[in-house]
Amino acid sequence: MSNLPTRRGFLALTGAGATASLAGCSQLESIGQSDDDAATAVTLQVRPDEEKVSTLGDEIQADIESGDLGRQEAQLAYQKRQRELVESAATDFEDSAPAAITIENSETAYGLFLVTGSDEAILQSLRDGATGAIYPGEQYEPLVQQQQRRAQQLEQQQALLEQQQQAAADGETNESETATETATGTESGDGNDSAAGNETND
Repeated sequence: MSNLPTRRGFLALTGAGATASLAGCSQLESIGQSDDDAATAVTLQVRPDEEKVSTLGDEIQADIESGDLGRQEAQLAYQKRQRELVESAATDFEDSAPAAITIENSETAYGLFLVTGSDEAILQSLRDGATGAIYPGEQYEPLVQQQQRRAQQLEQQQALLEQQQQAAADGETNESETATETATGTESGDGNDSAAGNETND
């Protein structure tokens, strides 16, 4: 798995890390000291199940070893399917969020939620693994924009790879056609030489 992003790399891709979690906890401490804690929003970032992430890595690695995917293709496929796992986990969280948490805004494609509610319920979502990180509420929009840029980069890389693959396929087709034409021309030339020899014998 050395050629695929590690678990740490995955957390970096999704923006979820220990420092973010600590920052969120500090934010929640300030919420607890506020007279209006239920109205103070925080940003939650959902992470997919670790077993699913591990299984994904194994599947991509197997595709590399079997020759079904090149390394560049594998990296793009890994990132794309990571996002699918994030979106699936975010949808599950959205459907099952506790009543003590109110979702004010969401980008399930990126696993991001702007929420208000009980600070204990929010912290519990981190403890039980339903969410991967807690950020201050004002970080919601910057995090969404960051993920949008990464998604655009992934789309651009995918489009470039497809163009390269198409160009390579076109090149192979042209080479095949050229080889066929050359072989046909050679056969025609051999036929003419044979006919000329027959005329000389006559």
